[in-house]
Amino acid sequence: MSTLKLALGIWLMPLPISLILVCTGLLLKLTGRRRVAGALIGGGIIVTLAATVGPIANGLLRPLETRYSAVLDASALSSAPRYVAVLGSGYSPREALPVTAALDGIGVVRLAEGIRLFRQLPGARLILSGGPVRDQPPVARGYALAAAALGVPAAAVILSDSAGNTGEEIRALRAQVGDATVLLVTSAAHMPRAMALSRQEGLHAIAAPTGNLTRAGGPGEFWLALPSGTSLRKSETALHEYEGLLALELGIE
Repeated sequence: MSTLKLALGIWLMPLPISLILVCTGLLLKLTGRRRVAGALIGGGIIVTLAATVGPIANGLLRPLETRYSAVLDASALSSAPRYVAVLGSGYSPREALPVTAALDGIGVVRLAEGIRLFRQLPGARLILSGGPVRDQPPVARGYALAAAALGVPAAAVILSDSAGNTGEEIRALRAQVGDATVLLVTSAAHMPRAMALSRQEGLHAIAAPTGNLTRAGGPGEFWLALPSGTSLRKSETALHEYEGLLALELGIE
């Protein structure tokens, strides 16, 4: 089931969908079915263009990112959590590069937010999550190296370095903290799925989203109407999360 989910996650993206439509259209054109071929080729082009346009990309992503509010001051929460947990992202260590370069951009933002919140909660523990991705070391270990470099005491850190996906991360957190409350840090778009999994697994989590890709209108919004790689990334992020939420509803997370 996980293999099927992975395959669908790869192919149900704007560019692969466009490629399938265009290639199918070209094959049908060779067989003389020009009207259907033209519709498929046109559809493929429209899918690509739509995914790269700012208003459409933001329209897909913003409902996910605005579902939970950021935690600006963890010390002001009604019940101070004993744990701050940072969900994993990507980690590819290389010689002659600092650990902050080995972590991907999403992971750096998540870790920075986790450390910020951890420092607002005296006596709290920082749980760094994320298992190995392909042949790389566990993401949690990269987080730990970066946290140490940024002055987080090793005694305050708990590693959760075996989980391969969000569901496994949440289950591992539940096993580690039991009924305690945890401040859960992940990307804003990913937070609805992480919180749904937390409820499913009985983890008492407070959402602490970060890494928002959308923002309110302002100067320069005119350029969002032009196709861009940034907008394509937003569309891909949104579709990935909607697919994850659907998989969760269908019980295949």
